[in-house]
Amino acid sequence: MLSMGFSAFAVDVPPGTNNLQAAINSAAPGETLNLQAGTYFVSSTITLNKQITLQGVGMGTIIQKTNGAAADVAAIVIPNGVNGCTLKDFRLLGQDQGGPGIMVFSNSNSLINVNVSDCGNNSANGPGSWRAGILLEGAEDNVLTDVKSHHNSWVGISQHSSPGTTITGADCFLNHGEGLTIDLGSHNCVVTNSLFNENNVSTRGVGGIGIDDVNNATIQYCTINDTHNLHGITFQNNVGGEDGCVITNNTINNSSQNGIRIRNCTYAVTNTTIGQNSYTGNGSADVYWECDEPTAFLGQQEMQVLKIYPNPAVDVVSVDFGQAAINGFELLSITGQQVLTIDSEKLAGNTIDISGISAGVYIYKVSHNHGTTTGRLVIK
Repeated sequence: MLSMGFSAFAVDVPPGTNNLQAAINSAAPGETLNLQAGTYFVSSTITLNKQITLQGVGMGTIIQKTNGAAADVAAIVIPNGVNGCTLKDFRLLGQDQGGPGIMVFSNSNSLINVNVSDCGNNSANGPGSWRAGILLEGAEDNVLTDVKSHHNSWVGISQHSSPGTTITGADCFLNHGEGLTIDLGSHNCVVTNSLFNENNVSTRGVGGIGIDDVNNATIQYCTINDTHNLHGITFQNNVGGEDGCVITNNTINNSSQNGIRIRNCTYAVTNTTIGQNSYTGNGSADVYWECDEPTAFLGQQEMQVLKIYPNPAVDVVSVDFGQAAINGFELLSITGQQVLTIDSEKLAGNTIDISGISAGVYIYKVSHNHGTTTGRLVIK
């Protein structure tokens, strides 16, 4: 019999074997399941069948897979239609068992300080994406903050048809495929202040980060180092092209081949911003366009004049885009909610009044005649 302690909005669940699903089934929507220090063994999928929070105490809380190497069984699934869940402060050990660690099929969920490792096994028959640490499939507007995903059989964080994802402070390393993929309609993904080091160990992916068939993907203030076998960032374009992607202010070192490789062949790559990145020790060209470099490409020299200042800011922020023509400004919360939007006609003097916005960390998006520039703005 499951023994649980109850408070007004929380349930304490003791460590055990396959006991988490019963606790979820018994919980009311909106409740928090407090996982204690210790190991929770799971041989079948834990399904969050209502909006709840699953919260541990940090790395002392361990969810450990025991389903077997050949069985494609995810440890945790947030299914379609169950929105607004939170997974927080625990470690998930895949133990090289078949299937991914966490699968998300729904919207507006948060993964915070979750450490996922050793998920997936090539003896299982499922697709490569099912060997990822974290998989977003058909999910929208999810937020990943301070997550780690490492030593997985394929990808650290995999996204398919999942627009609006915000990833901040991630650490993906020593995955056998990419550290991160942004694929197949995962538009408007913003990745900032994250680490993607020593990925593609077994050449199961296209490099450290893979991008395919998406628009307005933004990667800024990230470190992509020591990518095995291929490239730091790859615009793969097996399925479709990309428009409006922004790759700026990153450190990309010691890739086996290119720092950034863009396949502009069968499918076009347009309105791309690549600039102010730091490169050292890559095996081949830092930025390489396979086939043709497009004319609508905002490169390093032009990017040096683009400024949002001061940052941190109080009351007013200025936008200086040099020779670029600004079309609009948008400010989003770290969870992707729109806080402010201004069209070009109201950007008089290129100054923006932020005096009515609460202090915090925000994501800005500025559209201009070269594409879109995205970054982080701190308001005091």
